[in-house]
Amino acid sequence: MKRLTRAGAAALCLAVLAGSTAVAKVTRVSFEYYFPGVDEDGNLDFDLGADGVVKATYRDRKNRLRVVGRAVVDNESKKLQIFQDVGVFDDLGIDGQVIRDRYRVNKKGRAKYNGLIKNVSEFST
Repeated sequence: MKRLTRAGAAALCLAVLAGSTAVAKVTRVSFEYYFPGVDEDGNLDFDLGADGVVKATYRDRKNRLRVVGRAVVDNESKKLQIFQDVGVFDDLGIDGQVIRDRYRVNKKGRAKYNGLIKNVSEFST
């Protein structure tokens, strides 16, 4: 999960920055993100991936960023594949304590990413 559009990065940056002000309590943004597919052996393969939609929610009071994304990709293994610690927050340039970083692809290729980071301290694009 490495490719992020410039618009997505800018939107996420604005969400984190807007969330850091006293006025904003909850900030939500959506953007396009590239999701990898799964090869026959059950490994991530960027050639089998597709674009999907990611929704990010930053909560100022709790200083938490939740990221959820969905796409339909190729899954040549035809089995449910679950990947932990896939490094999406590193790709987005977000610093903090990662609580959840999970990517799953079901046997039909429906992909879902679920991530949560708290104590967001730095964001750079």
